[in-house]
Amino acid sequence: MHSKTKLKPVLSLFDSVNIALGSIIGAGIFVIIGAAAGVAGPAVFLSVIVAAIVAILTGLTSAELSKLFPTSGGAYLFAKKTLSDSAGFVVGWVWLFSNITVGATVAIGFAYYLNFFVSSIPTNIGAAIAILLATFIQLVGMKETSKVNNLLVVIKILILLFFVGSAVFFFKPSNFEPFSPFGVPGILAGAATIFFAYSGFARVAVIADEIKDPSKNVPKATILSIIISTVIYVLVAIAAVGVAGYQLLSESGSPLADAINLEGISFGAGLVGFGALIATGTVILASILGVSRLAYTMASNRELPKLVSTIDKKTGAPKNSIILSGIGMLLLALFADLPHIAYISSFSLLLYYAALNLSGIKILKKNMRYAAILGLISCLVLMFSLPMLSWIVGFVVVLLGIIYYKFFVKG
Repeated sequence: MHSKTKLKPVLSLFDSVNIALGSIIGAGIFVIIGAAAGVAGPAVFLSVIVAAIVAILTGLTSAELSKLFPTSGGAYLFAKKTLSDSAGFVVGWVWLFSNITVGATVAIGFAYYLNFFVSSIPTNIGAAIAILLATFIQLVGMKETSKVNNLLVVIKILILLFFVGSAVFFFKPSNFEPFSPFGVPGILAGAATIFFAYSGFARVAVIADEIKDPSKNVPKATILSIIISTVIYVLVAIAAVGVAGYQLLSESGSPLADAINLEGISFGAGLVGFGALIATGTVILASILGVSRLAYTMASNRELPKLVSTIDKKTGAPKNSIILSGIGMLLLALFADLPHIAYISSFSLLLYYAALNLSGIKILKKNMRYAAILGLISCLVLMFSLPMLSWIVGFVVVLLGIIYYKFFVKG
């Protein structure tokens, strides 16, 4: 049973693609690329491509399922329709957790780059500033949020293209020797580390009710966002290693700024640092958007407390859901460290996408079913490349979801 006040379709295809790009192009390329380079070596751009293949397989499945079920909810809805109500709830529960951890991870990335400009601000305080600002913007309403997001996405893509263009003049092919010092396991570990940066492609399915003509625009936005971000990611990864080498990248909290510093372009590091602030900011914005909308949908289905489904009559935004999403990210960002929550983010997202592909296997036909099977296998391969801590936290989150469903939803 849904609440009487509904979310309104105000987003075009352009807006929808930018919301996905706002989610994808952020900490993955500006911050986590360093951690991925540390485990993959100069072959880190292959890690980016492997992560993109997993994303495109899952993205194709998500796109097809969005045509069949063009309403808000994403894999939560798909699992409810194809597997069971309880499976759908657990998938939604995992997605809420994974996106709260993504938001917190990226907020810490934001703080690293904020330190580049103002070194006196502690990392956790910088992360808190980013989350509070993103929460405030969300409370103004979807139309306004989308306008801000569109502008910021264009700016950060232009800055990344500047980084790639400038690298051409300082490129050192010797930085790619040895090409893959950690072998295939290193490339897979790098892909698993950086995969969470692709998570944004599914955000459009979660907010389908706010997108015009969702049966057409949700699938298009899903695939377009993965293609555009992959091209940019690969170019940036090659440029960064070519300029700085993987060792320097792996030791840096702000790898792209440090890389462009080596070029000696006086304004370059500042520009890249500014781009990183914008990029990580848009991911936090999109994370709060996704969490708040799915929490609203679940509350409307009486699976979360009723107060979560309250919509502000003036702005049309689910205000309580937005505020609670911001608080969750804030708490995690204040008390966690980047590597651990990055791994946990990746595991939770891969678990979510595995469930999405399972829904595709159940209902899609022939060729698309093969894509879902490959998507499921690829998600599992990357999951097994992550540390044991990610698995322990992931299983605890699932267990808590099952207990909550049994006693508070069905009890």
